[in-house]
Amino acid sequence: MFLTVLGLNGCPVAGDEALHANVTKLSYDWEPCSRVIRRWEDSPSTIIPLLQELMANGLRVWVFSGDLDGRLPVTSTKYSINKMKLHLKTPWHPWYLNGEVGGYTEVYKGDLTFATVRGAGHQVPSYQPARALSLIMHFLAGTPLPNSTTLLQ
Repeated sequence: MFLTVLGLNGCPVAGDEALHANVTKLSYDWEPCSRVIRRWEDSPSTIIPLLQELMANGLRVWVFSGDLDGRLPVTSTKYSINKMKLHLKTPWHPWYLNGEVGGYTEVYKGDLTFATVRGAGHQVPSYQPARALSLIMHFLAGTPLPNSTTLLQ
């Protein structure tokens, strides 16, 4: 990383030409994470107030995460939900599709369901279309995700 920063800021290091380092002769140093990103304020940093408002108005809320999502990992989603201090209604358990574990889910009082989708990254439907469709269909039908391989799915 150190050599990359030096090279991108115009200090001669091996491979400068390959990096096309500062060919435009910028008047400021390159940073691995710029102030523009660190001070980005175009959107809220949390959706917790929105979730609370939806639930306060009697709407069902389902939050889901792909278990391979590196951008918004399951743990981050879970930490956000935990900050809401909701009481657990149905504990963490697997949900199923076509006899296989589709992911895991838990339900909170106030009608919030958290579900993971096994084998999915950030764009759940593009990674696991059948599991995403099952999740959406159960949400629209107002039914919980199947917690047994014997249920008709």
